Amino acid sequence: MYRTILARVYYMWGSLHRNFGNQSGFSREHRSAVLRFTQAYEMDPSLRKARLDRGIIFYREMGMLDEAMDDFDALLEEDPTYSPALLNRAMVYQERGFYTEALSDLEAYLALPMEDEEYWQIASRTADLLKEIVAEMSNSGPDQNGSE
Repeated sequence: MYRTILARVYYMWGSLHRNFGNQSGFSREHRSAVLRFTQAYEMDPSLRKARLDRGIIFYREMGMLDEAMDDFDALLEEDPTYSPALLNRAMVYQERGFYTEALSDLEAYLALPMEDEEYWQIASRTADLLKEIVAEMSNSGPDQNGSE
């Protein structure tokens, strides 16, 4: 019980650092948020939101795509239907130019029950654009991202 409560305290502390970092632009706040989210997840591995938020910070705020992908992959290994991890991993794939993989994750995300209409709409529009890109790439030869 104590570990669960302490994990939530670390998570809230990480959220504060993230918000401060987003407001101020100070990278040290994002690094502190990563540390607190890591502590929260290590203290209570069932608190997957901590690992998700750490991955999102790695991707969006810090540009650390490998670390973000590690977090999203691990979360999806535990639960392949964890929609926030699917959506964010798709964004990392897209950022890296792996359009086929991004499209696959977005299609998996869109096949799940809708949890947030705004994100669902964004994912749907992005999937439509990626379908066009993947089709153009397949018409011009082998995928640029190494997929066949």
